[in-house]
Amino acid sequence: MDDGPSKIEHDLLAWEELIESEREREEKERLDKIKDEKEKLNEIKARLDRVRIRLDEIKEDSPSLTESLRTIFSWRNYSVYLTTSWIFTAFSYMGAFFNLYLLEELDWGIVLIGGVLSVVNAISAISRLVGGYVGDVSNRKHLSVVAMFMMAAYNLIMGIFVEFTWIIIALLFFSTMEIFKGGSTAYIMDNIPKQHGGLGISLFSAGRVFGIITLGLFVILTPLMGFGESMRLMFLIGGLFLIFGTIARAVLLEGTTPDVKREGISLFRDFIQENMRAVRILLRVVPGMIAIVVIDSLSDSLFKFGAYIYIYEKIGIEIPGLIFMTILTIIVSVPMLLGTGRMSDRRGEKKTALIVYSFMPISALLLIIAPIFPFWVPEPLYNQAETILTGLGAVFSTPFLAIILKSVNDAVWYLLLLTIIQKNLPTQDASKILSVFWFLVYLFSSIGPSVGGFVFHYFNQVDLFSIILLLNIIILGWIARQGLVKSQEKTGNVQNE
Repeated sequence: MDDGPSKIEHDLLAWEELIESEREREEKERLDKIKDEKEKLNEIKARLDRVRIRLDEIKEDSPSLTESLRTIFSWRNYSVYLTTSWIFTAFSYMGAFFNLYLLEELDWGIVLIGGVLSVVNAISAISRLVGGYVGDVSNRKHLSVVAMFMMAAYNLIMGIFVEFTWIIIALLFFSTMEIFKGGSTAYIMDNIPKQHGGLGISLFSAGRVFGIITLGLFVILTPLMGFGESMRLMFLIGGLFLIFGTIARAVLLEGTTPDVKREGISLFRDFIQENMRAVRILLRVVPGMIAIVVIDSLSDSLFKFGAYIYIYEKIGIEIPGLIFMTILTIIVSVPMLLGTGRMSDRRGEKKTALIVYSFMPISALLLIIAPIFPFWVPEPLYNQAETILTGLGAVFSTPFLAIILKSVNDAVWYLLLLTIIQKNLPTQDASKILSVFWFLVYLFSSIGPSVGGFVFHYFNQVDLFSIILLLNIIILGWIARQGLVKSQEKTGNVQNE
């Protein structure tokens, strides 16, 4: 009889132990789970703290736009140089109509125009190369003064004379100006803080907004005086303003002559050695950019040579329409230029380059289809715009889309390339490096006018833009595969090159 209760008690005790053991196990699991969750929370908190610290560091390293502008404009030389360069930029837009002026007003043949401009560009290329050395051994302030004076002389001659000989003399002033322009550009580039390099360089392009005033006056004068007379008057006005800019640079800028040691070698040999050194630096740091510049300079010169002539002759857009197209291009380009300067300061060059250059093939394609689809709106809307203001209807044409895409992206593209040079290459060799860079641009662009004149004369004009489209696609593929700049690990200590 005693065995029954004893067994029951034993079983109850066993169950109690089992329940207690299970309860302890569950409690242990619960505590372990809480511990794990606390550890995860602590890890997340630590990560958030690291992110917060990193954001604070980025905020400190990336000053506001106002702070960047205050830093840049604290240097007086920058303000003076910037203001005078805006005069230069404002009147440079007259060059967009130069080929058309020679063709329609001075009765130059298209092949003659191409040949003369090819020679002028070749002289510019050689002048740029020589200018790189001159810029590194001379007082760069003096070079900036002479460069502006040469541009003033070109404008004054173009504004006064129409004879072939005088036009050639003016173009010689324009092309040999490059001897002084390299040192002039280097004068300001090597004094902009690298932290604000993109913004500092892009502010020069903001002077394009003054081109609106120049072209606004031009579009008013053209119906009153005719294309040729208004062109000459604008050249004359530009020459006078550039004379004032020359005086301002001579009086207000400060500069010193670099202390150059040639170690007993001749001037010519030193010139060759220094330029070869600049080539090696460029090929080491930005080999992709150099290859792209060679192809793009040819594509760009083909487009600039033929675009306005093609639009005027084949699409039928008159001079006032071309001027309105150029004005709206400026309005769109200025904020994009400033934005790209900041973008290149914050993002990688390859990504920015792909974004910028992806629009280039589209502009060539639009000109190819323009004879078939001349307007991107119904034609009555174009006609109505023309009745409101002569030339305004051009903004509704397909060529307008092509021109605005090309012009804006050209400006942004070269701004990006200059920013890459300013950020990645040694400042003590800035003038030589810039001269070699622009030598390549001008050398290969000198081929463009001759090729363009040949194609326009012996083939269909639209074939020129098919060639441009092919070149643009090649460049875009190169950027996507190769990029523009080698990594710091691969470039090594370029400063000591």
